[in-house]
Amino acid sequence: MQQVSKLRSAARQQHVVQAIRHEATVNQQHHVPRPPPGGPVPPPTPQPPRSSHFGKIFVALGTGGAAYYGYQNYDMIKEKMEENLPAPVLETLGMAHKRQTHAVEPPKIKSLPSPIVPREDPVVPKLPPTPPPVKKPDAPIRTVEPVDVRASHIGPVTSSNTGEANELNKQLESRILAAISSAEMKVKAANDAKVHTIEAIQEHASKLKKAVDDGANANWDVVSESLINSEKLAKSDINEETYSRNYIDSLRKIINDGKSNPSTANNPLLLNAIETANKLSYQLDELNSLVQKARNESRVLNQYKDLIDKSRQQFSTELKAILPDVDLNAKGKKLSEDEMNALIAHAHLRVDHLRRQLTEQQIREEQNIAKAIEEQRIADSKLAHNQLQLEVQRVKEDQSLEIERGLQTERKNWETELEDRLRRAAQAHSEHLEQVVRTQKQLYDIENAQAVEEAVSKERRLHSKQVDVALSKLSGIETALQSRVAADAENRRAKQYWLACQNLVQSIIHGQKAGMDMDARRKPLDKELEVIQQACEKDEFVQNIMTFFAPDTLIKGVYSEQDLRNRFSTVYSLAKRTAKVDENGGGVMAYLSSYIQSMFMLDLPRRFSPDEKIDLTHVDNYEIIARAKYFVEQNDFDNAVRIMQLLHGEPARISRDWIQDTKEHLASRFLAELLVAHAAVTSIRSTY
Repeated sequence: MQQVSKLRSAARQQHVVQAIRHEATVNQQHHVPRPPPGGPVPPPTPQPPRSSHFGKIFVALGTGGAAYYGYQNYDMIKEKMEENLPAPVLETLGMAHKRQTHAVEPPKIKSLPSPIVPREDPVVPKLPPTPPPVKKPDAPIRTVEPVDVRASHIGPVTSSNTGEANELNKQLESRILAAISSAEMKVKAANDAKVHTIEAIQEHASKLKKAVDDGANANWDVVSESLINSEKLAKSDINEETYSRNYIDSLRKIINDGKSNPSTANNPLLLNAIETANKLSYQLDELNSLVQKARNESRVLNQYKDLIDKSRQQFSTELKAILPDVDLNAKGKKLSEDEMNALIAHAHLRVDHLRRQLTEQQIREEQNIAKAIEEQRIADSKLAHNQLQLEVQRVKEDQSLEIERGLQTERKNWETELEDRLRRAAQAHSEHLEQVVRTQKQLYDIENAQAVEEAVSKERRLHSKQVDVALSKLSGIETALQSRVAADAENRRAKQYWLACQNLVQSIIHGQKAGMDMDARRKPLDKELEVIQQACEKDEFVQNIMTFFAPDTLIKGVYSEQDLRNRFSTVYSLAKRTAKVDENGGGVMAYLSSYIQSMFMLDLPRRFSPDEKIDLTHVDNYEIIARAKYFVEQNDFDNAVRIMQLLHGEPARISRDWIQDTKEHLASRFLAELLVAHAAVTSIRSTY
């Protein structure tokens, strides 16, 4: 900042501009030797934008602009303050007036953020909050009113998201502090770069003036180096300013994010961050103005240099016109007498011409001075306008910041006052509830005693009634248990009966599995029937069914299913070979012919239906035994026996025994299945 102060003091030397312009005008009338050939040529200098220093009127213009803005927008600011500030604050400021009252929803009480970490840039301290006058509530009237004691107790008003709000505020503060630190570092670097740029521009201007004044002995290389250095520093200055403004924009974005979140909108650090961002931006704008001042001074020196170069070029052109074949810059060459006379004559003419121009120039000097002053005034006016706009913007931001700071302070005071009032109201309500509950408890005890007495008498009557009902149910249970004993005995007998019937069915179907031949596998059924008869001595249905069993089956048993199936294979082969032999038999030739024909009969896979009608006039033995074979393979012995009975001739005689044994098997099995069904019905009846 000391360098900035030096730059400000240096900018006050405005009289140098007028002196340089006057000197340039005078030098244009006189001969100034141009640089020798082969010497350094002054490099072109960039033309900076028109700007100038506006001096000490900056503060006055800023103050006047702020006052003008406040006067023009007085009604709007006053209305905004009346809408947002509480009534006690307006009374203190003398701005209270009649306003329409609205029902305001009490805001959520937020926890205070952690203290602000001090920064390098001084922050305006907040004023201590002054609580507005609070009217003391009147003493509560001790009246007992019926209330619902089951309702939830009204506790102090607290935010349900206090923990989350504290965490969000901490995160916001850490982000703001980090952004402020980065922005300050970048702005400091940009300020240093701008200061170096101003110094480089001033150095280039001083070296340029010195080189112009030195004339032929000027060192233009130093001027070129200073120009390159100033341009390089100007580019670095622009880059640093861009980076610093990006960091300031990032800080403002974080501030806007914090304002948009209701949990962090009242964080005091936001106002300090806004103020810091405004100060940093203002520092950059102020240094930009100083850079423009330095470039304006350099522009004047460039104009001075251009005038001198123009006068030298004009004089050199005149000499070439007089002596075109003479090189005046050549060393060691002497002029002839005629050439000297020509130069002297031209010098006399030039002096007379310059005297006339000097007289005319003195007349036009006042006009040139007025024109220069007008140009300087326009440049100063533009710069002053820009500075005024900048200062007005800064004043607006400061006023807005102060208004927000005041609003936040008053909001915090209002929330504190609201907390106190709610706490007192909750305490008074709690005391009122205690008194009401105490009174209602006494009434409840009396009513409860009466209700208990009535309930006891009612329960006694109900108990005696329930005891009578229970005794009647108990007698019914005893009767049911006695009947259940008989039913259980009947159920056990039915189960034994069912198991015996199952054994009978298995004996009929499978016989004795350990037998070596078909006759050995025939199992007598007398033992199974004896067990069934013992289990159902009093069952007339069972006794009648048992009389239908053939005596031979009781002693010898019946052939099993598998044995009958095996015997059918043999019967099928013999019947197929003798299918063409009739009832009367025949000789060897008849049997041989039938055998040969059977060899040409193929057993093709066919399907038959039990409901299919058979035409006895066209059916032959081959068709009959094929149908019987299909039904035997399907375990349908009933239909197989019916079909086999249609055989005629020798095949009928061969299958006669198999048909008889199969009928005995089917009859015994049918009777056994009747006994099984009867046993199942008996078991279900005894169970349910």
